[in-house]
Amino acid sequence: MADKKNSNPLYGLKLEVLLTEISLHYGWELLSEALTIDRFQYHTGMKSTAKFLRNNQWAREKVENFYLYQYKNLPFPCDKQLSIPPRDRHLCCDNVEGGPADITAQSIAQMDKASKLRSYTSVGKKNKESARTEEPVYDPSDPWRVKEKNKGL
Repeated sequence: MADKKNSNPLYGLKLEVLLTEISLHYGWELLSEALTIDRFQYHTGMKSTAKFLRNNQWAREKVENFYLYQYKNLPFPCDKQLSIPPRDRHLCCDNVEGGPADITAQSIAQMDKASKLRSYTSVGKKNKESARTEEPVYDPSDPWRVKEKNKGL
């Protein structure tokens, strides 16, 4: 347990703290562009954004990757390591954290590559086939997707 704690900067880090750190440094608009998460463009508050990330594993892992490899400026790992969730990765002890890096086209491409290496499963009531889920289109007039939920009724 102590080995995991020492080897991963995400261990014990709350999502709200992580979001606060990166949003204060980069700002929500820049995060929206860099991570291609539309939800950040219409930032409705820290609590709702954290809830969105907890409910959407793909988005949470994208933000955690950004935190590790852009904000903490750790060396980008190999594809095998990227296929493991960020909180479960074993990072080398000799990796030294740097200051926050500037967002470039290359860093955005690396973040996109990292998010595509992970596959997410959506478990339905009838079938349990694994499928990659994409970010749903965000409608600012319906931020809680009430209209979307009522369509199925």
